[in-house]
Amino acid sequence: MSSPTDAEPAQGTNLAGLSDAEKAAYYQNAGAQYLEKGRFADAIAQYRMAVKFSPEDEDAHYNLGLALAKGGDVKGASKEYLEALRIYPDYPEAHNNLGNLLLGQGKLEEAETHFKAALQTTPDDPSVQNNLGHVLAREGKSKEAIAAFNEALRLKPDYVEARYNLGQAYLMEKQSTQAIAEFSEILKKQPDFEPALRGIERARLLQAR
Repeated sequence: MSSPTDAEPAQGTNLAGLSDAEKAAYYQNAGAQYLEKGRFADAIAQYRMAVKFSPEDEDAHYNLGLALAKGGDVKGASKEYLEALRIYPDYPEAHNNLGNLLLGQGKLEEAETHFKAALQTTPDDPSVQNNLGHVLAREGKSKEAIAAFNEALRLKPDYVEARYNLGQAYLMEKQSTQAIAEFSEILKKQPDFEPALRGIERARLLQAR
């Protein structure tokens, strides 16, 4: 992916004489600058030009998908991530981002497939492990979810979201003691973290039954 710079993309830049690959690189860089500024419509326009000049560049499709997703176009983003994956089937970021879009649509089995595909090439990515755990929990596969969240925490011990999700998964398994331990670990550093406080309350109610 092109690295954004602080400069504004030049207006009316003359690209005559440049190769298609050079034009694509220019538009990718311009798109990255707009994306960083939160100007999603402008970023989308630039990335579409990059795709036009380099239609078989998986990064151009991935970046266009990223901009479309940030702009709220889930269908368009999904299409671009799939195109990136057609060109480069092992693209972990495309699998992960597509998995998140599918998860948001409630397409849990498809999301699980993409998160697992991402982990085939990036098994040490704690965020993907957490995403996988989240979809597994949504599917009711709490034991598998616990394993994924634990792996995320092994890779990133201060990962609050994964620790909270782990506590929730323990509650699904009615393992109240383990749930309290995870929520308490969060509260050591963030004493006012409301979701963890509520999690402990639920765990204690479970113990009292």
